[in-house]
Amino acid sequence: MTAAPHQPGSLSGRSVLVVEDEFFQAKDLAQALANAGARLVGPFPSLKTALEALEEEPSVDVAVLDINLRGRAVYEVADLLAERGIPFLFATGYDVDLVPAKHQGRPFLTKPFRIESLLAAVASLCSAPSGEGGQQQARQLS
Repeated sequence: MTAAPHQPGSLSGRSVLVVEDEFFQAKDLAQALANAGARLVGPFPSLKTALEALEEEPSVDVAVLDINLRGRAVYEVADLLAERGIPFLFATGYDVDLVPAKHQGRPFLTKPFRIESLLAAVASLCSAPSGEGGQQQARQLS
Protein backbone atom coordinates (compact mmCIF):
# COMPACT_ATOMS: atom_id res chain seq x y z
CA MET A 1 0.00 0.00 0.00
CA THR A 2 1.39 3.41 -0.91
CA ALA A 3 0.98 6.52 1.16
CA ALA A 4 -1.35 9.19 -0.11
CA PRO A 5 0.42 12.32 -1.32
CA HIS A 6 0.46 15.19 1.14
CA GLN A 7 -1.82 18.07 0.30
CA PRO A 8 -0.32 21.56 0.59
CA GLY A 9 -0.90 22.81 4.11
CA SER A 10 -1.93 19.37 5.36
CA LEU A 11 -0.49 17.79 8.50
CA SER A 12 -1.99 14.38 7.76
CA GLY A 13 0.73 11.78 8.17
CA ARG A 14 3.46 14.35 8.80
CA SER A 15 5.83 13.59 11.66
CA VAL A 16 6.11 16.57 14.01
CA LEU A 17 8.78 16.74 16.70
CA VAL A 18 7.56 18.68 19.74
CA VAL A 19 10.13 19.92 22.27
CA GLU A 20 8.31 21.61 25.17
CA ASP A 21 8.96 21.36 28.91
CA GLU A 22 5.71 22.85 30.23
CA PHE A 23 3.39 19.86 30.75
CA PHE A 24 0.05 21.48 29.92
CA GLN A 25 1.47 23.38 26.94
CA ALA A 26 3.01 20.15 25.62
CA LYS A 27 -0.27 18.29 26.13
CA ASP A 28 -2.26 20.98 24.29
CA LEU A 29 0.24 21.10 21.40
CA ALA A 30 0.27 17.32 21.09
CA GLN A 31 -3.52 17.11 21.10
CA ALA A 32 -3.95 19.86 18.50
CA LEU A 33 -1.31 18.39 16.18
CA ALA A 34 -2.77 14.88 16.52
CA ASN A 35 -6.26 16.23 15.79
CA ALA A 36 -4.82 17.83 12.64
CA GLY A 37 -3.56 14.41 11.52
CA ALA A 38 0.10 14.75 12.47
CA ARG A 39 2.17 11.84 13.71
CA LEU A 40 3.74 13.05 16.95
CA VAL A 41 7.36 12.57 17.88
CA GLY A 42 7.32 13.61 21.53
CA PRO A 43 6.63 15.87 23.21
CA PHE A 44 10.07 15.91 24.83
CA PRO A 45 10.66 18.06 27.93
CA SER A 46 14.45 18.25 27.85
CA LEU A 47 17.37 18.86 25.55
CA LYS A 48 18.71 15.35 26.24
CA THR A 49 15.48 13.53 25.38
CA ALA A 50 14.95 15.63 22.25
CA LEU A 51 18.47 14.88 20.98
CA GLU A 52 18.03 11.17 21.73
CA ALA A 53 14.72 11.19 19.84
CA LEU A 54 16.36 12.72 16.78
CA GLU A 55 18.94 9.92 16.81
CA GLU A 56 16.19 7.29 16.99
CA GLU A 57 13.73 9.07 14.65
CA PRO A 58 15.80 10.88 12.01
CA SER A 59 12.92 11.22 9.52
CA VAL A 60 11.03 14.04 11.24
CA ASP A 61 9.18 16.32 8.80
CA VAL A 62 8.99 19.46 10.96
CA ALA A 63 9.60 20.54 14.57
CA VAL A 64 8.14 22.90 17.17
CA LEU A 65 10.73 24.08 19.70
CA ASP A 66 10.42 25.91 23.00
CA ILE A 67 13.60 27.91 23.66
CA ASN A 68 14.02 27.28 27.40
CA LEU A 69 13.95 23.65 28.51
CA ARG A 70 14.34 23.56 32.27
CA GLY A 71 17.09 26.17 32.15
CA ARG A 72 18.82 24.80 29.04
CA ALA A 73 18.56 26.39 25.61
CA VAL A 74 17.15 24.32 22.74
CA TYR A 75 19.68 25.60 20.19
CA GLU A 76 21.61 22.31 19.97
CA VAL A 77 18.40 20.69 18.70
CA ALA A 78 17.84 23.63 16.33
CA ASP A 79 21.38 23.25 14.98
CA LEU A 80 20.87 19.53 14.32
CA LEU A 81 17.54 20.14 12.59
CA ALA A 82 19.10 22.87 10.43
CA GLU A 83 22.00 20.54 9.48
CA ARG A 84 19.47 17.92 8.37
CA GLY A 85 17.36 20.43 6.44
CA ILE A 86 14.35 19.84 8.70
CA PRO A 87 12.14 22.93 9.01
CA PHE A 88 11.25 24.14 12.49
CA LEU A 89 9.76 27.04 14.38
CA PHE A 90 10.21 28.46 17.84
CA ALA A 91 7.15 28.60 20.11
CA THR A 92 8.22 30.28 23.32
CA GLY A 93 7.64 32.91 25.95
CA TYR A 94 11.10 34.35 25.31
CA ASP A 95 11.97 37.29 23.09
CA VAL A 96 13.05 36.73 19.49
CA ASP A 97 16.25 38.69 20.28
CA LEU A 98 17.51 35.67 22.27
CA VAL A 99 17.61 33.52 19.13
CA PRO A 100 21.15 33.15 17.72
CA ALA A 101 21.79 34.99 14.46
CA LYS A 102 21.98 31.74 12.47
CA HIS A 103 18.37 30.96 13.44
CA GLN A 104 16.93 34.50 13.36
CA GLY A 105 15.10 33.77 10.11
CA ARG A 106 13.02 30.95 11.57
CA PRO A 107 9.31 31.38 12.24
CA PHE A 108 8.69 32.46 15.84
CA LEU A 109 5.49 32.29 17.91
CA THR A 110 5.34 34.13 21.23
CA LYS A 111 3.41 32.49 24.06
CA PRO A 112 0.58 32.72 24.58
CA PHE A 113 -0.39 32.09 20.97
CA ARG A 114 -3.51 30.81 19.26
CA ILE A 115 -3.27 27.12 18.46
CA GLU A 116 -4.64 27.90 14.98
CA SER A 117 -1.58 30.11 14.38
CA LEU A 118 0.72 27.26 15.34
CA LEU A 119 -1.09 24.75 13.13
CA ALA A 120 -0.98 27.16 10.18
CA ALA A 121 2.74 27.80 10.70
CA VAL A 122 3.55 24.08 10.94
CA ALA A 123 1.46 23.34 7.83
CA SER A 124 3.23 26.15 5.99
CA LEU A 125 6.62 24.67 6.88
CA CYS A 126 5.47 21.24 5.67
CA SER A 127 4.44 22.66 2.32
CA ALA A 128 7.64 24.69 1.79
CA PRO A 129 9.66 23.57 -1.24
CA SER A 130 12.28 20.91 -0.51
CA GLY A 131 15.68 22.26 0.36
CA GLU A 132 14.43 25.42 2.03
CA GLY A 133 14.72 23.77 5.42
CA GLY A 134 12.21 26.19 6.86
CA GLN A 135 14.51 29.18 6.60
CA GLN A 136 12.34 32.18 5.93
CA GLN A 137 12.50 35.91 6.21
CA ALA A 138 12.66 36.83 9.90
CA ARG A 139 9.21 37.47 11.24
CA GLN A 140 7.13 36.97 14.30
CA LEU A 141 3.93 35.07 13.76
CA SER A 142 0.72 35.96 15.56
